[in-house]
Amino acid sequence: MDRQINDTIYRFLFENSFDAIFLTNPNGEIYRANPAACKMLQRTKDEICQIGRSGVVDMNDSRLDKCIVERLKKGQIKTELNFKRKDNSVFPVELSSTIFHDEDGRIWSVIIVRDISFLKKAEESMQKAEREFAYYASYDYLTGLLNRRAFMAEIQQEMGRSERESIALSLLLLDIDYLKAINDKYGHLGGDQVLKEVAACLAEHIRPYDILGRYGGDEFIIGLPGSALAEASIVAERLRVQVERSAILFNQERIPVTISIGVACYNHLTDENADRMIMRADKNLYAAKIKRNTVHSA
Repeated sequence: MDRQINDTIYRFLFENSFDAIFLTNPNGEIYRANPAACKMLQRTKDEICQIGRSGVVDMNDSRLDKCIVERLKKGQIKTELNFKRKDNSVFPVELSSTIFHDEDGRIWSVIIVRDISFLKKAEESMQKAEREFAYYASYDYLTGLLNRRAFMAEIQQEMGRSERESIALSLLLLDIDYLKAINDKYGHLGGDQVLKEVAACLAEHIRPYDILGRYGGDEFIIGLPGSALAEASIVAERLRVQVERSAILFNQERIPVTISIGVACYNHLTDENADRMIMRADKNLYAAKIKRNTVHSA
């Protein structure tokens, strides 16, 4: 009587489980599959039993062989694998399997499978959001350059290296001339286009290890490791010319753009932090903006 009750319960659980359940042989043959398994794999019970493990599991999954060995060794396993539907689409599952012996000593294995496609997509979305958050914590959303906070962190590190290794370090503070007038004439979309094009021009004409950031508004800032004041002034003049020559188009109309640049060189004795060096570069930028489209250093 008890066995009959148990058989009824087990049959009910097998038939009504939301998880896919397979009764298998450890060698990969499948003897029974419940309705949830048929729905998951888009196959009939007979089809599933006919194709066996090789037709159900993605045989290209590098985790499969390890799982089979571990199950034989421990008698049970819980893992993740890739399964295949009838249309050969591959999807991730969470799988638990146990090997057991029946009353006659025959070896069986039961496999319980849950489709975790939704969980994986949610996990990927979360990871993407985390990557985007980390990116925008350090980069300006419009130009793709380092934002002010990230630039300050990097230039402070370069100042420490400059002092330790006695190498030069210079700073360029750049301002787009008459950006307000550009915004008034072309609108903020035109102004944004100018900011992006100037950022791209600057990035193209500096060294890979130079540090380029958007300091704020219409200002950009560049750290030049290994460059003394004279060399930094030459770099600043080259950048000024490149921006002036650039063809910035908006609505098929060329927008003339120039920049003013202030230059400062790191002084180990007086520059206690990056702010002091930036203040000197800003003072020189102010002098450059009196003339516009020029470089000023001191």
